[in-house]
Amino acid sequence: MRPGPALRWRASLALSGILVAAACGPAQGPPASAASRQDEAAYLPPPSIDRMAPAPGGLLVDGAAAPGAGVRLASPGGDGLAATADASGRWRLSVPMPDGPRIFGLSQTQSGRTTQAEGYVFLSPEGRGWLLRAGAAARPLGTASAGGMVVDHDRNGGAVISGRGPADALLVAQVDGRRAGEARTDASGRFEIRLNGPAPTGESRLRVFGEGLNLETLLRVSPPAPLDAGPMRVVVQGQGLRIDWLTPGGGIQTTQILP
Repeated sequence: MRPGPALRWRASLALSGILVAAACGPAQGPPASAASRQDEAAYLPPPSIDRMAPAPGGLLVDGAAAPGAGVRLASPGGDGLAATADASGRWRLSVPMPDGPRIFGLSQTQSGRTTQAEGYVFLSPEGRGWLLRAGAAARPLGTASAGGMVVDHDRNGGAVISGRGPADALLVAQVDGRRAGEARTDASGRFEIRLNGPAPTGESRLRVFGEGLNLETLLRVSPPAPLDAGPMRVVVQGQGLRIDWLTPGGGIQTTQILP
């Protein structure tokens, strides 16, 4: 997988009708012309989810969008939920508890312009959520990441490990005892470690350790089978989940949520 900032997604999610496009911010450069200043004023940062909490019969989902924008959380089948961001850009939706794994597209519309979120919203039957991002690490929503790691990899084995640890800590990843990458956690304790080589096919021991953290788990890597029943396939692996999902570019990315 190739690292990078928020992606401009233009391709359709096959079999779904969800379009995902994350806009890039205005570039740095010479003083802006009148036309470029107008484009900058029209730019809408992508909508986001920053809180999920259990509620009777479902989940309360809170997020940010442009003030006054219409916000929509839509499934591949076309049904969805809608809200309107208030004057401070805050919105809230009550989402029924999923009876199985679900994937949604998150978008906002204002003055005829529609902006998609940076990734797809995945909800597990237990009400935990992640933002699945093409070519990048999945981002936990709410308390989804407590206690484990997430591995995102492509068909060629390019992989990134993510999770939480102490803030501003240097962490090292090992695969079967061999050093495979390192990174420092951010101010909130989130880490993303991109492996310096392909993740080995088959079973291996994955360990992430460092200042105040020592996580170890079994990692199983295999190429995904074709998606013939929709844009996503979810398989239970022990106490974790494997999600094979179609990216906007047409490839299949695998997100493994490890215990």
